[in-house]
Amino acid sequence: MVKLPDKKSLEGFTKKVGEAVKLPDKPEDKEPKPGLSQADEEKIRKDERERIEREKREKENAEKAREYEKIEAEKQAEKERLAEEARKKKEKDEWAREEERKRLEDERNRAQIEKEVRAQQKAEAPKKGHGGKIALGIIIILILIAAGGYVSLITGNSVLDAYGYPLSYTGTYDVLIPDSQKIDFGPIPVQAISSGNAVTLSINNDRRTISLGESTTFPAKHVIITMFGMPIYNADYEVTATYIGVVTNRDDFKVVLKTSQSIPGWLITVMKPSGVDIITT
Repeated sequence: MVKLPDKKSLEGFTKKVGEAVKLPDKPEDKEPKPGLSQADEEKIRKDERERIEREKREKENAEKAREYEKIEAEKQAEKERLAEEARKKKEKDEWAREEERKRLEDERNRAQIEKEVRAQQKAEAPKKGHGGKIALGIIIILILIAAGGYVSLITGNSVLDAYGYPLSYTGTYDVLIPDSQKIDFGPIPVQAISSGNAVTLSINNDRRTISLGESTTFPAKHVIITMFGMPIYNADYEVTATYIGVVTNRDDFKVVLKTSQSIPGWLITVMKPSGVDIITT
């Protein structure tokens, strides 16, 4: 007789079989698949558009900032240029006023001296022989000697281009010029302004910056020097200056002067401004 399994044994067997062979989960028991919803994808696209727009705005703002800086730099440069032009104009106007003052003073002094010479000529006119001429010559010589300390008696024009005469005469001089002062060698305006180991030398308003020990040659010019309306020196000249340094608030130069005519010693004395030393070497 075959013994059938009891109910308890069947339940245990069924449980074991169920554990060994696991059936697929029900649809409602499945976990959702990983992925983005439509709303999430739309948000990502929106964020990307905003990022692109933001970068575009930042780039545009950076370009505007650079353009603004460029405009401001140009404005500042223009402001500085105008200020420099105004400074130069002021300096030029002051120089022109000073030159005009000197010119008027020269005319007054020259007129006074010419008046005295004419009076002396008139007083000497009745005399015969060479006595009157000798007396007049003495007066003129005395005036020239006096003019050694009074350069404004000399007039002339030094802004002419050179005539092209051969520069056959050469003189070498040690010249000491007061620093930062405008002076006149007869009709020739000169100024030296030292700065450190260099100096800015201006002759006939032609400015050159020269380092210590350096030389520069100014273009040849033609000078006509007159006194009482009569020419006393007429020649081409060329100046080469070597900067030696500063000596007691004066700028020291070695000057090589080439001329088409020999310069009389008395003319150098007459043309030498106050405060300037000229030593022939």
